[in-house]
This record gives sequence, structure tokens and C-alpha cells, in this order.
Amino acid sequence: MTTHTHSFASWPFADPVDTVSYCTAKVAHERLPVLQVAHDWDGDWQFLDATTEEPGECVLLCLGCVVERDATLAEISDLPRGHGAFRPFVGAPWECWEKPHEADPGEEKALSDIAEHGLHIINVCGEDDLPPFSYSLGIEQSLNLPELIVVGLRAEVGQSVINACYEQMRSGTPIASGMRVSGLLGGDFECLLGEVSDTNRKQYMGWTSWLYKDAGFRAYQIIFPNTSGVFPWEAEASNWFRNWQPLLAD
Repeated sequence: MTTHTHSFASWPFADPVDTVSYCTAKVAHERLPVLQVAHDWDGDWQFLDATTEEPGECVLLCLGCVVERDATLAEISDLPRGHGAFRPFVGAPWECWEKPHEADPGEEKALSDIAEHGLHIINVCGEDDLPPFSYSLGIEQSLNLPELIVVGLRAEVGQSVINACYEQMRSGTPIASGMRVSGLLGGDFECLLGEVSDTNRKQYMGWTSWLYKDAGFRAYQIIFPNTSGVFPWEAEASNWFRNWQPLLAD
């Protein structure tokens, strides 16, 4: 994930300034005030407006960017995991409560998809210089094979790429880190599978961490070339392409 430079005199959160957080589109794009906050059991932060009944596809912002937009969010920087907070307007006191452990509709949908299809796919929108990404949960459970993540593709393409790779895995096609895989993108392009580090699994794949909890899981990044067939680590790759598809091995 691209690291942002911020000039906070004192950083109020225990999590790093570049921690991934999730916002509604109205918070990210329309700059509606954050009136609801959730600090999930898996450690993820969610910043929500008060008008969006169904948040839908979330938008990714680093924690520093969210706080930079609204410094009053420092007031809930010590919100424990598994708790939510609400205020009727900016400047009002926060009302905090513990969230139940029971599965919410999103969790129930994920578990249902895993039971029926063997996996569930999460799509996260990009914002500014933060790229979109898509990742799976359930493959380790259904096939005893690593989960998949792809960074830098819009949701419908990323989801299609993961599904195509999953079908090959389910059919018995051997996969391993460093292998090239065809048939995931149009044309004759091949993708390459790379390991995802423990740090990046936790940072990018929060729902998958929720599913496996302390058991842990493996993950491969599906790395795609540009339209000229160049991968991000090659000398011909542009700086933009390298930043838009960061390698998650480190």
C-alpha cells in the first residue's frame, strides 16, 4: 500500500497512519461528515455517513487521510475492537457500544457463498493514488489451497480474474508461487502468482482474517502485466504501474 506523508503533531490512533480504512462513497467522494464509526473485531476501521442505509461497495482511504479531513475523529481513537460509535453531528459527544459477535448480513452472505460456491470475493474501490483490489475468502477452507488477491483492477475485472483462477484450482491444475497462469485475462497474457506476506495479508485481506481468525491462512497475489506484457518489477514498467500494482511479498 502506498505510504502517505502526513504532518500530525501527535498521532492519536494506536494503528499506523497508513492503516487501511473503509468509508462509504459519500464520505470519500462527497465529503459528507463521518457520524458513525465501527472498529471491527478483526481490527478494521469503518467510517460512515448518516445517510447511506446500504453502504454497498466500500471506498478505501488510509487512516491518516480520514483523520486529516476531520480531526475530531481523534476523539474515538481509543474505541476498542468490536465497538461502534455514533454522533448526531460533528462536535456532538460520541455514543459508544459493543457490537455483537453474531454474524451481520455481510458475514452471512460470505458464509453462504463459501458453502455454495467455495469462495466469496470482496471488492474494495481505490481512492486517489490508492489502487482498487479484490480478494477471496474461503479457498483455504474449501480446497485447502491459498486465497487469492489481485491489486489494480476494477471490481468486475478483479472478480473475474479470481473466479477464473479458482476454477483452475478446483479442476486440479497445480498452482504454486512463481508459476505463470494463462486464461485469466483476455488475449495471450499470462499472470504470475506471488506470495503475500503476513503483514499484507492482515492489511489487505481483513475479511479473510475474520474467517480464519487465529488459524491463519495462505495467500497468492495474481500479478498481471501491462498491455505490453511488462510486469511491475521489469525495467520497462512505468512508476505509475509499479505503484498501482504493489507487490505484496514484502
